[in-house]
Parts: sequence; structure tokens; C-alpha cells
Amino acid sequence: MSIFEANISLLNKFLQHFSSCFSKKQLAVFTLAIYALFKDYKRNSLDAMAKATHTDYQKFQYFFSDSQWDLQAIKRTRLDIIQKQRTTASTTDGILAIDDTGCPKPFAKNTQGAKWQYCGPLKREDVCNVGVGSVFVSQAKHFPIDILPYLPSNEFPGGENNPQFKDKIQIAIELFDKASECIEFFATAFDSWYAATRFIEHIHAKGKFFFSEIKSNRNIFMYHPVKKTHCCIKPDELVTLIKKHYWDKVRYIKYKTSDGSEVSHRTYSFVAKLKDCKVPMKLVVIFGQWNKDDDKNFHILITNQLNASSKTIITNYLLRWGIEHCFKELKDTFYFDHYQVRHIDRIERYWNLCLVAWTLTYWIKQNAYLNKILEHKPTTFNEFKHAINSLLEFSSTSALSKNENLAGDYFKIKSKRLKKKLAA
Repeated sequence: MSIFEANISLLNKFLQHFSSCFSKKQLAVFTLAIYALFKDYKRNSLDAMAKATHTDYQKFQYFFSDSQWDLQAIKRTRLDIIQKQRTTASTTDGILAIDDTGCPKPFAKNTQGAKWQYCGPLKREDVCNVGVGSVFVSQAKHFPIDILPYLPSNEFPGGENNPQFKDKIQIAIELFDKASECIEFFATAFDSWYAATRFIEHIHAKGKFFFSEIKSNRNIFMYHPVKKTHCCIKPDELVTLIKKHYWDKVRYIKYKTSDGSEVSHRTYSFVAKLKDCKVPMKLVVIFGQWNKDDDKNFHILITNQLNASSKTIITNYLLRWGIEHCFKELKDTFYFDHYQVRHIDRIERYWNLCLVAWTLTYWIKQNAYLNKILEHKPTTFNEFKHAINSLLEFSSTSALSKNENLAGDYFKIKSKRLKKKLAA
């Protein structure tokens, strides 16, 4: 028996939503797995989680590996909880941000999907698992919708020709379609890597706006002021042409960056198309760097919202950084990248339990459920995590003080004389 089976009404109220997804025994282990994610570890593992909650390791191992439960039901339930309350739900002024994140696994030899590929957190190639995620982001809130594992083509017989292989753009389209069915948002934002023609055209065909950036080698089909005709121009050439022929139309735009500071940059906007893409777009050229770590002297943003101002386009694109904050919270607070399971299905199970722990924290934070309980109100996700863990430890201590058998089992105390003395 685990000391964490003590009754904590606030947490039980949240976790009870998942009762239809599990059997009674499974729900008990699920609850302990979520509680375990609120503990502190130098390096998380199933063994560490089992020890932290005084649970049999074999139960945890079986729950993650062989126990039959519906992952999709977990995903639906988690989003239902978010969408049922105004304080947590998506809003029509928000965007859907899509990006991928890497989980470094430098010593993984048999972990499915862990291959030599680009790892975003490391900003270089390394052995890692990659997940493509979708996150709702507005000025007031953000929350993860889904994260799907990406398997490199060399994991499949026949490589990219295997019908089971999905590249990142295909996964992004799946995430977009799923989000369109279950949450509100008015536009999608993604970085230059996802600005592929098939993704852009899919979003446009579904009647949604998009905000993105283009790569430095992307061809722009536009009017050339020297050649006096429409042709394809590279971004570097475009910047040169603007400086020489359209500098009188360049305007300063003030906007807030992802860290909240206000900056001002020269911008030039116009309507054009990208090569091999049918969607008409408004382009905004920004002369300057996003931040001190940026190695680019200019950026070119695109959108199919042709009547949007340059400031609106920049602001909506920068909302995309909300997905980076979400990934960071999952990894820094809930050990999203600390799994020690090898099969991709089990990795996805672990990832989704991290999403449930994140959502529990978000649900408590957005509804201010701890304001009347704690002396000092937490603000960051990590502070909320430690506050919730304090509730768990307080409840557990109370449970031990009231149950001599439970205390004896937890601390492995053999001496009956000592037990009586302590209980006196």
C-alpha cells in the first residue's frame, strides 16, 4: 500500500475525470504515476517513481509496458477537462503553434526512434527522439494539445516509400486537423522549417490563417523593379532591392518580443506568392535580429491574412514562442525527456502522463485553487509543482500518523516496542 493513497480532494477531483479510461487497479497506479511526477529527481526513471511513491516497481513497469489502456481516451479526457472551464479553455483570439522538440538520448542503442538527427534543445544533430507537438497560445494562456512521436525513415523497411512512414509535415497536418475539431483558434503559427507548400495550402484550404517565416533559400514570385516583370527572387536579393528601390516605403514598427521587452525595427510589406505555391500572401521583411542570440540580420514573415498590418503579423508570429515555453515546462518540471523505456508506444504513454501532470498544474493555476490554502501564492510552473508536492507530503504525513500499520510498512520498522513508544 502506498502512503499516497491518502485522500486529497483537490487532486482526486481532477484525476477522477480519468476513471472511465482505466480499471480500478489501473486508475490507482495511474494516480500514483501522476503523483510521482511531482517529486524531485536528479534523473527520473520508473524505478525512481516507484520508490518515490513507495510502490512496487513491477506494477509501474506493467502499467507502462503491458497493461491495456486506451491512450486516445486519455488524450480526449485531458482536453475535455481544459475545454470545460472558461479559465482554462481555448479562445478565438488564440493561435495553434506547431513545432517539434528533441529528447537527447546519446547512449540509447535500442530505443525506437532514437537516431542521429537534429535536436532542437541542443541546436545541433545528436542521437535523440523527436516529437512533433501542437500547443494553443494566446496572450493570456497556453496549453499543449498533443505531441506525436516522429520516427525517422530508416526505422521502416523501404524507408520513405514505406506507407507507414510519416514525415514531420504529415504529422503537422494531422495535429492541425485534430486541433481544428476540438479547440478554438483563428490561426496557425510555425517556423520556417514547417512552411512547406503542402502544409500552407492545407491550412488555407481549411479556411484558417497562418503566420510563419520563410527560409533564406525560398524563392519569392514577385514583380522585379529592374527587370520590369514578375519572376522568382531569393530573400537576399529581395533585401537588396528594397534598400535600393523601396527604402522610402520602409516603416518602423514597435512590438513586444517573446520576453516582454519592446523593440522597434524597420519593416517593408507587400503581397506576393512563393514559388510552387498557389496561396496569395502578404510578406513582411523585418530588418534586424530577434534577439542577441539571433544570427540573422533580417527575417521574412508570411501570412494569408492579406489585410493584416505588419505589427499584427509580427505579433501573431511571435506568439509561436509559447510552444517553446510549453516544451521547457514539460522538460524542466515534469521530466518529459527522462524516460527509460525503449518502445515508441511506451514513450508516447510516458509523454502523455507528463501532459496530464502539466494539465493538473495548469488547471490548479488558472483556477487559483491554492490561493486560500497556501500562505505564499506560487507563480511559475515549478513553484506550483512544489506546492502540489507539499500537499502530497502533508497528506502522506497525516496518513502515517493515523495508521500505525501503514507507517510501519512505509518505514520498514520491525520493533513493536519502538512503534508503541513513537505512537504514545
